[in-house]
Amino acid sequence: MFSVKLDNQDPYPIFESAADTSNIAGNEDASGSRRDNVESSEVKEIKPPTLMPSHIIMQLTPDISSEGARPILLPDDDTTQRALNVFDRIPVVDFHKIGVVYIGAGQTTEEDILSNVMGASDYIEFVDGLGELLPLKGSTVNTGGLDREMDLDGAYTYHWNDKVTQIIFHVVTMMPTNLKHDPRSTSKKRHIGNDFVNIIFNNSGMPFNFDTIPGQFNFVNIVIAPEARTGFVATRTKDYENLDTLFYRVQLLCKPGIPEISPAADIKMISGRNLSAFVRNLALNASVFSQVYSEGGSEHIPNWRHRLRAILQLRERHSNGFSNSGNNNNMIPASSLIKNNDNRRISAATAISDKSAGVDEVGDSPANGMDGLLESYDFSKWGGA
Repeated sequence: MFSVKLDNQDPYPIFESAADTSNIAGNEDASGSRRDNVESSEVKEIKPPTLMPSHIIMQLTPDISSEGARPILLPDDDTTQRALNVFDRIPVVDFHKIGVVYIGAGQTTEEDILSNVMGASDYIEFVDGLGELLPLKGSTVNTGGLDREMDLDGAYTYHWNDKVTQIIFHVVTMMPTNLKHDPRSTSKKRHIGNDFVNIIFNNSGMPFNFDTIPGQFNFVNIVIAPEARTGFVATRTKDYENLDTLFYRVQLLCKPGIPEISPAADIKMISGRNLSAFVRNLALNASVFSQVYSEGGSEHIPNWRHRLRAILQLRERHSNGFSNSGNNNNMIPASSLIKNNDNRRISAATAISDKSAGVDEVGDSPANGMDGLLESYDFSKWGGA
């Protein structure tokens, strides 16, 4: 636990950590017996350890002795605020929305396929392996257009994420169906039709036609079909609890005019146990390609690079007015912050003590200008008014 102590005589705060004084009132002597009554004159005051803010800054930046690597103070004006608002609108992670469609036995039309509200047992196992179940109402996760207030697009969906990527799955069978008021299931089609990539679980027993569910933005369909070497009926009498004995054909189909983007353009045979993970990764790669393709085929730039680029542009815009009150000639070189080239940072106190003792990481020449050295670690003066 750290606290900040502000001293009116000292303009720089000092971070203090609570010291363990549990053994002050009772210590053990040389014979091992405990002295429970200790006279107040024998109790020595324990000064808690202190930590300078400049030390914390050193742990966050690789080289604070370099003017170009130091944080700068941004002006409080409308231009800066607008730039920060634009930066806040850049997502932290890359987002992808992928449709999941189930085709039942004998279904060939869009209306029949989109009206499905459930699927076979192996389809349910497959969907459950794509990610985690997510309640939509009140969710703070980007749901890719799914309603988060009135459950208009269902109560749940599936999503998957890691540190830099998030996938939301638009699962048709989890969306409500109202054939009386919406016989063509347009409420489902408005999601599926705007997804670059759709996963088609084809349990119809017939080949899948890419134009079965047409959409302007449907660039890739990943078609899954049970392996039917033993016959159509036999695929429905298998033991679905033993996924190692189940196999599926997986093929990636692209819209006409789009080049082949994966070896899965040729049919791949995948076990039921690995089906969800394989198809999810295949869909993610296809979605990345589709996003680049829809923007004209330029380089794919992830969101973290967009955010970094915005930070660097903002820094470059305001770095010209940066000033430093210290002496640059007396700053600690970057090499002194790393020992033995193992990328481990050393503390400011160690670096300063080495300099004051005449120790130089580069050479053995004596160090001079201690005042300028200390000022280079005084982050309160980095903004330089």
